[in-house]
Amino acid sequence: MFPSESVTIQQVRIPETFDDDAARVLGEIADLVRRSRESVWGTSDLANDAEGIFQDLHDPWERVVLLEAREHGRLVGRAEIRLSLIVNTRSAQIFLTVDPDHETGGVGTELLAAAESVAQSEARRHLVIHSEHPGPEDLQGDGRIGSPTGTLPIIDPDAWITAADGSGRLPVSNRQTRFAKRFGYDLETVSDVSRIRVPLDPADQERLTAEVLAHRGAEDYRTHTWTGAAPEQWLESLARLHERIPSDSFVPPPLWDPEPWDAARVRRTEELRAENGYASCMAVVEHIATGELVGMTELVVPSGETHICFQDETVVLREHRGKRLGLRLKLANLEALAREFPGARSIYVWTHSGNTRMNWVNRRLGAQPLGSSAVWSRKVGLE
Repeated sequence: MFPSESVTIQQVRIPETFDDDAARVLGEIADLVRRSRESVWGTSDLANDAEGIFQDLHDPWERVVLLEAREHGRLVGRAEIRLSLIVNTRSAQIFLTVDPDHETGGVGTELLAAAESVAQSEARRHLVIHSEHPGPEDLQGDGRIGSPTGTLPIIDPDAWITAADGSGRLPVSNRQTRFAKRFGYDLETVSDVSRIRVPLDPADQERLTAEVLAHRGAEDYRTHTWTGAAPEQWLESLARLHERIPSDSFVPPPLWDPEPWDAARVRRTEELRAENGYASCMAVVEHIATGELVGMTELVVPSGETHICFQDETVVLREHRGKRLGLRLKLANLEALAREFPGARSIYVWTHSGNTRMNWVNRRLGAQPLGSSAVWSRKVGLE
């Protein structure tokens, strides 16, 4: 289906300063994204305000092209084309949002076509799109999963599409799934989106902490936490951890470009976050015998939104797994969060659906599922 002639798509000039015009233009986009995510995930927390979008559009590691779709002057869709400047410089990340009231009007089709055209004009041959999906399907009433007795699940393979990396699956009946498949995209990975209510009950915090400290080999490690800038002594070790994230994630890609991280980049990343008004809580785990950091987890608190925060990177190096270090890291960070940001009430978490270790950790902390997000890709032109 194609949009009516009353729908126009054009590029938006990204403002250089956050002035009144920027607040107005980006405020419309913020409202669009908020309503879209609220319709999918049932919460208005998961959308930046105008200033947050402004900051995100000025990421020094990417160049962003912004498109908008309007009907009779009203914003009904937006597309962001993100072009990495450091690694994966043959790829383009495309983020689409369509007004919930215009999802069947062909706006998404036209926006995707325009975004793909922009990406290909930049010689990007690997196109990646992101989709957002509602929460768990009805386990008893939709005929695709579940059973009348609630005992053994019934999985109809024709009703689902499985991610290439084995991380999870999506129902073929879902509108977002059909959209991506119609335009030739393959499902690469699926992530669970969940919410953890904080602060953790003190009894649960104490019980879980005692559990991880009693685990075999726990005495070989110690945790450290801080807010804001990292202590100087950990900069090089943090840089090495960041470099290992692509290879030590749930399922690394078959080929990956190691991102160049050093102490200066760690500091620059911290400075950018502070300039944008974000605060963070960091927990790391040190292997005592070597003095090296072997795991980290970070929570990010948006400016002016101290009741919510977001789970950023979490990684435990492969050679140190199986020792409850992921749970230990997150418990330490929750304790720091309660101390430094006592108003925090919710943590939003994205985790690969097939990452059984981290999903287990999140469930132990009381994570409640909201839905899922997915990454799709296709190649165009000649490699």
